[in-house]
Amino acid sequence: MIEKGRLLAITDGIVAVAATVMVLRLEVPERASLAAAGRQLPVLLAYLISYTQIFLAWHEHHDTFLRVERISHTVFLLNCLWLFFVTLLPFVTGVVGSSPRHTPSVLLYLAVLTAEEGSLLLLCRTLHAEDPAPIQDADILRTLRVLTLSSNALAAVCALWAPMLGLGIAAAVCVLSVILLCRYDRRAGPGKR
Repeated sequence: MIEKGRLLAITDGIVAVAATVMVLRLEVPERASLAAAGRQLPVLLAYLISYTQIFLAWHEHHDTFLRVERISHTVFLLNCLWLFFVTLLPFVTGVVGSSPRHTPSVLLYLAVLTAEEGSLLLLCRTLHAEDPAPIQDADILRTLRVLTLSSNALAAVCALWAPMLGLGIAAAVCVLSVILLCRYDRRAGPGKR
């Protein structure tokens, strides 16, 4: 059995590093201008999507592990798999940021986003099957996961014809997910979550 505190500590550290490393892909322009900012737009969009996805996933991870007492080796390994895809996000964010109109780059980016979300879903389901303690915010987390996974599939199909459209869909889903999460908090009210 794995100690929960240690697993969560290393997970939080890896998530923080992955989110921080992505900002290194942003280049400071030599001169401040609209043209220079426009050239950074694709990498900024990919950064926004990746950063939001990392912290939405971290939120789900946190809520899922909140009441769990026992961490099996299977859960530990699935957590490591999820973190593997989280740590790939800075790389694919840079790839798509430097080649946003290149279909294979966008498809690789969407594939890693989907693998990160899918591995988290598998982790959460396995954890709940092993320890069926109620998951905090389970209804909104399930809604967000279905929305994100199905939207990534739509984004990938659209990216085959228009890569920037695929990125646009992924960005819209991130914004929608944040809005839904905030509306859920308002609906739940203080102390009711």
